[in-house]
Amino acid sequence: MTDDAATAALFKVYEIIAHWINLKGNYKSLRQEGKKLKAIRDAIEAEISKDKITPATREWIANVKMIESEEKDLKTKYKNEMGHPWRLVRICAYPILSVEMKEKYSQVHSLWEEGNLKREELDAELPEPVRKRHADKIEENSSLHMAAQDLLSFLQDEQIRRVWGTVGTGKTTIMQNLNNHEQVAKMFDMVIWLTVLNDWNVEKLQEAIMRRLKLDMECFGDVEELGEYLKN
Repeated sequence: MTDDAATAALFKVYEIIAHWINLKGNYKSLRQEGKKLKAIRDAIEAEISKDKITPATREWIANVKMIESEEKDLKTKYKNEMGHPWRLVRICAYPILSVEMKEKYSQVHSLWEEGNLKREELDAELPEPVRKRHADKIEENSSLHMAAQDLLSFLQDEQIRRVWGTVGTGKTTIMQNLNNHEQVAKMFDMVIWLTVLNDWNVEKLQEAIMRRLKLDMECFGDVEELGEYLKN
C-alpha cells in the first residue's frame, strides 16, 4: 500500500469515527432544526389566505411536509438503534445514520431559511391591522370622552352593533378616536373604516373591503360568493 493510499484509508477511518462520535449531536441538531421549521410552517399556514397562496409557497409547504416525514423516520431509526439489544454489534451502522442526519439537517435548514424569506414577504403583503385616522382630540372627562369609554367597554363585551345620533353630536370624532385606540387594535385582527356616500351600493362596499384586505376580486365568481367570503 502506497503512502497516499494509506493516508486516504486513515482519513476514511477517521471520518467514520467522527461521524460515529457525532451521531448524538447530529440527532439533537436535527430535532431542534425540525422544530424551527415546523413553527415557521405553522405560522405561514395560519397567516396566509388560501385564495392568495402562490404556487411557489404551496410547493414549499409540500416540501416541508415531505421533509418532516423523512425526519420523523430518521428519528425513529435512531431510537431503534439506541434501544437495540445488540447495540454494540450494530455500531458499524452508526456512521451511516449520522451522515444521513447531517444531510437531512442541511435540507431542513435550507427550507427554514426559505420559509423565513416567505414569512417576510407575507408580512409585507398583509394589510396593516389598523389604519390610524385623523381624529380631533377628546378632552378628558368630557361627555365625548365618557361616551368613547362606554363604547370601548361595550366593544370588549361584544355588546355594540351600531352608533347613531343627530348630526353634530360627535359620533365621527368618537369613532375616529376608538379606531386609533390601542385596546381596539388588541381586540380585533382587522379594523376596517369605510365611508358610505349617498351613491353607495353593496358592490362598492365589498370592493372597498377587498382593497383594504388586499384581496384579488378576480378570485371570486360573483357578488354572492364574495359576500359569503367576507361574512366568514
